[in-house]
Amino acid sequence: MPFVPLAALSQRLAQLLEARDYDAGFALGRHILRHYPRHLLTYQQLGLAALEAGRPEDSVDLLQRALSADPENAAMWRGFHQAAQALGLTREMEIAQAYARDLWAARSAEVPAGASFLARAHAAAQAGDWPQAYQYFYQGYTQTPERMDAALGLAQALYHLGHFQAVQTVAQFVLQELPYSLKAHLLLLLSDAQLEGEWIHARRHRRIVRGLDPTGDYSQRWFAPQTLAAFFDQPATLPPWPEETAEA
Repeated sequence: MPFVPLAALSQRLAQLLEARDYDAGFALGRHILRHYPRHLLTYQQLGLAALEAGRPEDSVDLLQRALSADPENAAMWRGFHQAAQALGLTREMEIAQAYARDLWAARSAEVPAGASFLARAHAAAQAGDWPQAYQYFYQGYTQTPERMDAALGLAQALYHLGHFQAVQTVAQFVLQELPYSLKAHLLLLLSDAQLEGEWIHARRHRRIVRGLDPTGDYSQRWFAPQTLAAFFDQPATLPPWPEETAEA
């Protein structure tokens, strides 16, 4: 049986969910996860779709998995907040609201007056102002050390500023809390390449990165394709999905 590119089935999944064909979409999502059980993009797609489909319990479960790999995603935090609100999960609502507020503020053309250090930090990072991002992330992390977007942002700023040993320390701290944080694993690999000696078990981190993001497309949200090329040198394929026999 010929295999098909994962990227093609991910695109098909997006089309089905956009058309609100949730039965087929969730069937295809299950097919992808059978072969790539940690695929971050699929968890994101299904988690947000479950919310739209009126399935908040499924949405909370799926988005929790996705956010453990990418706690800097504003859309997922907003969706998680809505799903938690529908279920009356007060603590989860409060956490999601704090993340979503800062991450969405950073996406504005101009950061609102009175925005938090972390909102300003994310805005500076998006603008590529890494010295300013470092200052704001450091201040935000000092105020809220439980915020993993603060630690990840700090690690990324340190990487761009050339402090590679410090990147290793901060990224390892993130992985103690979020063992499958995609950006943390990437930062360990990228900073390790700049240091003499063996600082990490690179093969293990590469395997986790490939499991979370087999095509490398998600990782390109943070790093240039040429920077990542060595980590995604194998095609990501899986058996075709027999759409005509998909179960509702």
